[in-house]
Parts: sequence; C-alpha cells; structure tokens
Amino acid sequence: MSLSLTMLFFFLLVSTVSVTSSGEWCVANDKATDAQLQATIDWCCSDSGGFRDCTPIQPGGVCYDPNTLRDHASFVMNLYYQNLGHTKEQCDFSGTGKVVHTDPSHGPCVYVSY
Repeated sequence: MSLSLTMLFFFLLVSTVSVTSSGEWCVANDKATDAQLQATIDWCCSDSGGFRDCTPIQPGGVCYDPNTLRDHASFVMNLYYQNLGHTKEQCDFSGTGKVVHTDPSHGPCVYVSY
C-alpha cells in the first residue's frame, strides 16, 4: 500500500471516530412527562423565560428533527442553562432537567456549551 493511501486511510479512520468534548449540557431527564416538557418549552420561549431563540426547534429549523417534545425541550433547556450561569438550579426545571457531560448535538443541531 502506498504512503498516500495509508495516509488517506488514517485520515478517514480518525475523522470518523467520535470525539467527546469536555463541557456540560442541560437536557430533559427521562422522568419528565409530555405536559412538563411542553410547559418548559412554552416558558423558555416566552418573555418570562428570557425568550430564548426557539426558531431552531420550529418546522424547518436545524433542531426540528427529531420532532419530539423531549428533544425540543432539551434544546431550549440547554440554551437557558448556558446563558444563565451553569448552576444546578438553572437546569432543574421543576425536577425535569439534568446536567450531562456528553454533547447531545446531532447532525446540524448544535447544543452550545460555554
């Protein structure tokens, strides 16, 4: 095998390996009900919740798919958490949030971590 093919193979192998970046993200926990998740989305996207930019979870937005309440709530919960201090309280959402250390981003949908 030539050196250039070996280098190409190595590059492809390295580029497909998943890299877990250090950081913290806030996402919905598994115990949260659909009603709680919808209430969280409504609050986070309102003036009371600081009106996070919720366009990414709207139809056609980069985080619309998968179109689930859990995914949409996780996205806006993380925006709130990232922008308001990274404290456990900022990810509580009446007991429906949890802090994770694995990036929940998927495809074009990027969950920020500051």
